[in-house]
Amino acid sequence: MELTRHQGLGNVFLIALLEELPEDPSGLAQKYCDSTNGIGADGLIIGTPLPETSNSASRFYLFNKDGGRAEVSGNGLRCFAQALFMGKKTSKYEFNVETDVGSRFLKIEELLTEDEMRVTAELGKADLLEVLEPDQFEEQRLLRAAKVDIGNPHLVVQVANLDDFQLEAFAVSENEKAAPVGINVHLIEVTDPRNIKMKHWERGVGITEACGTGACAAVFVTSEWGQTESIVNVHMPGGRGVVSIDQSIALSGPAVFMDKHQVSNG
Repeated sequence: MELTRHQGLGNVFLIALLEELPEDPSGLAQKYCDSTNGIGADGLIIGTPLPETSNSASRFYLFNKDGGRAEVSGNGLRCFAQALFMGKKTSKYEFNVETDVGSRFLKIEELLTEDEMRVTAELGKADLLEVLEPDQFEEQRLLRAAKVDIGNPHLVVQVANLDDFQLEAFAVSENEKAAPVGINVHLIEVTDPRNIKMKHWERGVGITEACGTGACAAVFVTSEWGQTESIVNVHMPGGRGVVSIDQSIALSGPAVFMDKHQVSNG
């Protein structure tokens, strides 16, 4: 089995384009995403063919590094677009893929180098599930917070200064409260109406360099709060993504091929 490794804004994914889903994809994710004994990644994406009558290019499956199944990933989808194009599974620059939460549209905007392209992923619509006040948390230094669903669950927490807030302990606690589904937790600092800064903790992974759906959730929430415009630069530890809100919420940024590996699928 060939695994190609890609990164989108610092989110690293191993991708396998196979004829069918392996018997134990969760075990494969745990084995190969391990940076010590495996290859190292935030998650394993598996693509499988769809019937010829389908309007989509491939089925998309995502397993976090702890083996847990994830519904969707913004940066994962963008990296998947690169893998499908480089693997000659599609020659189109615009196509849909099928995820656990429905069809998602991908567009290869520009081929930058042999190993890098700019890709946009449309994530659909977001639902504002709950607005939370600071007194609902033990940690009192947050300004406001909201729970958002964009195909997967997010807790977006606005703070005055990212560096003054300890994300990991807070995120672990909030994730436990959201069991068994869990929740992705993000800190945001609004710089101005066109720029926000973020830090991320993802269920099944931990602290990450970026989170595409988290970035989309954050821009959706800050737009609802009247703090940001319809196109926003999201500055994450792994780089800058651009989120736009129209009929659908979209994330644009680079997708970079890193390397490839031949491994056992057992």
